[in-house]
Amino acid sequence: MKYAITLAAVIFFGLCPCTRAADPDFKSQLIESGTLIYSDDFDGEYNRERWGAPKKDRQIKDGKLVVTAQFTSKEEAMKVLNRDHHLGLEPVVHLNKIPDAFVCHMRYKFETDKLTPGRPVFQIGHHMIVFNYLEGGGHRIKLPDGPAFAEPRSGLKLGEWIDLVIEYRKGEITIGVNGNSKTYKHDTVTIINEKDKLGPRFTFKGGPNCQIVFDSVRLWKVD
Repeated sequence: MKYAITLAAVIFFGLCPCTRAADPDFKSQLIESGTLIYSDDFDGEYNRERWGAPKKDRQIKDGKLVVTAQFTSKEEAMKVLNRDHHLGLEPVVHLNKIPDAFVCHMRYKFETDKLTPGRPVFQIGHHMIVFNYLEGGGHRIKLPDGPAFAEPRSGLKLGEWIDLVIEYRKGEITIGVNGNSKTYKHDTVTIINEKDKLGPRFTFKGGPNCQIVFDSVRLWKVD
């Protein structure tokens, strides 16, 4: 009887969906070790702490976090918001509470038909290190108050999934895009924006007629 109860317990806990999966392995070229502080495959509840207050422009569905524009017309937005700026006509979302030194693995995409001036854009640190697309494929990295680097080898294109790896500590950042990795060392490499009272954080802006889709996020704090 005791053996039967033990066996039943093993079977139950082995099959129970509430059992916690093993944490993903820490992998980095730049950083020796880190502690996982956020992991999300968007198959559970919306994480308010990381993504801000839940709004109608962001929903979890089919194992994805989908971010859309809040409004479809300037007139509608001005009437609701009672202002003529920051009207929510493009998808904008922030990933909050980024550590001072970190490793992040993320899979996401901007679904839109064409590039527009400055959009879509991903900011590593609000208005700090800028990651965006190149016409014809590839991506561009712009350091704050520093140089810019065109990286056509990644072949990055609108609408396609981006498997992004970021390894950062002040003065140095490694950015991997779909297996193409490069390290940037410069005095201006920082995610700290002294004017941003809500940072450090990531900022995603899609531009017109766009939606941003997130498939997974892993964030480690450097030990």
